[in-house]
Amino acid sequence: MRLWRPLIVLAALLPTLGPATASGDDVVKMGDLPQLSTAALYVAMDKGYFAERGIKIDTEIFASAAKMTPALATGQLDVATGAPSAALFNGIASGMNFKIVADKGQIRPGYNGTLLTVRKDLVDSGQVKSVKDLKGRTVSTGAKGITMEFFLAKMMEDAGLPPDALNITYLPYPDGVKALASKAVDAFWGPEPWGARAEAEGVGVRFVRPEQVKAISTFQVGLIIYSGKFMQERPKVARDFLAAYVKGARYYNQKGPQDPEIVAIVSKHARVPVETVKAAYPFYIDPDGRPRVEDLLTFQDFALAKGWVKTKLPLDRMVDLSFLP
Repeated sequence: MRLWRPLIVLAALLPTLGPATASGDDVVKMGDLPQLSTAALYVAMDKGYFAERGIKIDTEIFASAAKMTPALATGQLDVATGAPSAALFNGIASGMNFKIVADKGQIRPGYNGTLLTVRKDLVDSGQVKSVKDLKGRTVSTGAKGITMEFFLAKMMEDAGLPPDALNITYLPYPDGVKALASKAVDAFWGPEPWGARAEAEGVGVRFVRPEQVKAISTFQVGLIIYSGKFMQERPKVARDFLAAYVKGARYYNQKGPQDPEIVAIVSKHARVPVETVKAAYPFYIDPDGRPRVEDLLTFQDFALAKGWVKTKLPLDRMVDLSFLP
């Protein structure tokens, strides 16, 4: 009987030795700003790809990417969804401990997930027929020092307009739609689904797509960012997270952004009506999770010239792609 006793004890313990989620060991705290560019993450969550690797996602919704930065730097968040910005680069330069680890969404020809939307009455009346007709008008974007403002600048440059030709103001993207309706702004540059929503509400017309502007026809927009604490203390979980994410990205690409299943998943997680997701221009999502790192340097040079950042960072201070499968 003595020989069987250890086996009995081991058998009793086996149920406690299952997936890490049973004890909460592999909970990953993720900050998110719900957007269509996060589609592959939503797919991975909905299809159970994180659960397959013993990961449970604890999502906290933020009003802006900038508000995630302090929580990411202190390790209160393990993962954040974001975009290239002056605030991101300044945070790294100041010693905040986080890095870009994967792509979350790009602009490519046919994938125009961020664009200029103009007030419908201005287009219908013929007051705005081209970008040049926006000279002197008020155009909003999400915040100072972000890629959307870079896109606006490149659009103006392409149209032969000087940098001060527009009155640029800053509004959260949902408020951009409301500002079109109230005529507080004449146009806004922002990510989908806000352009599609403005059209659905009859207050805006999607007017300029990035693919129409050579300098931004292909560009990095969305990013996945890891806290230093997550990378250093739980490297296996960090690798497993991206393995699950890449599986989601490949499924998204295999099915296509207009596939009914993909549309339903994105609608649920991004909290956007199905019809709006269908109408929205999609983002390109790299099936291997690899970002266009050269675009980070291009944006950094622009931010330096504008005075938004003071320190030019080498890529290895910003990016670590070693966690990708």
